[in-house]
Amino acid sequence: MVKSETPTGNKMIRIWSRFKIVVFVVSVILFVLLTMDVTGAYRTEWLDNTVIQIVRSARNGFLYGFFKLMTNMVHPVVLFAVSMFMIHILKQRRYLVALFGNLILTLLLNLAIKGNIMRMRPPEDFRLIAETGYSFPSGHAMIAASFYGFLVFLLLQTKMGAKRRAASIALCLLLILLVGCSRVYLGVHYATDILGGYLVSVIYLLVYTLVVGKYLDMDESLFYKRKKPETNHLFYSFYNAFSGIVEGLKSERNMMIHYFALCMVIVFGITLKLSATEWCICLILCALVISLELVNTAVECTVDLVTEEFDVRAKKAKDMAAGAVLVAAIIAAVIGGFIFVPKIIALFT
Repeated sequence: MVKSETPTGNKMIRIWSRFKIVVFVVSVILFVLLTMDVTGAYRTEWLDNTVIQIVRSARNGFLYGFFKLMTNMVHPVVLFAVSMFMIHILKQRRYLVALFGNLILTLLLNLAIKGNIMRMRPPEDFRLIAETGYSFPSGHAMIAASFYGFLVFLLLQTKMGAKRRAASIALCLLLILLVGCSRVYLGVHYATDILGGYLVSVIYLLVYTLVVGKYLDMDESLFYKRKKPETNHLFYSFYNAFSGIVEGLKSERNMMIHYFALCMVIVFGITLKLSATEWCICLILCALVISLELVNTAVECTVDLVTEEFDVRAKKAKDMAAGAVLVAAIIAAVIGGFIFVPKIIALFT
């Protein structure tokens, strides 16, 4: 049985490898042709002008607010938050190295290409937001495709349920599309800028995933064989503290919910341009809820360690710890509503 399956598996691997090679070659050719066109004859001008006319006729308050939210899905703070959120989804800390390396390389690659092509942005009367720098290829589109496209690659490595994986992958692909559309809608990029960003990202991801794939196949212990710090060393306490935070994020469902709420606060806070005072209030409330959830988890683990039998006092301790989290979460939601609801209504109207 094994002998009959092995050739089939090898054949699928060869087919997939050839497919990636074809995609790589086609993407390189298309990007080179597109770059030569936008810096030369500009035969694709009709495409950019057509899209601009469509966008002008479709602009309204709701779409402005929606796409301003979408464009911030590649804000550095948001990407950092999403990367940390993936700890819980992927259950692998070593993926973070690949995620952050991907972000840095993508940013440097985009700056290098823009600096060589130096295409100017669309006219100022078409822009809805202020933006500096060159236009081709779109940095937002490129970072969105590289970052969320790499998340798709990582999700394919996990053993999560098929429906959950499909939904996660669909969400990543949708975000890639919406971020690109947001840059055209907000008037800071041409359609060809977005297309160029996507093409570069495809080329880059095919190379990056090939390298990182070898890294991910290695034994995880190789990346964590480090000297144990001295127990009396100051950094040992910080090491334990961060380990506790990561462990809570990986193993606790409620912690994932709180962290998702923190991600949403960051996305809306950046989009709505919260004041320094409002940022302080929101971050303090988020820190309070997450800290209480960690304490609640610690209480539950301690009680379970002490006794495995039902005890009214053990139940009381667990319930009171959970109640503390609930009280903090409700208060945080109410205060967050006072801060965000008026700004969200103003944004979409």
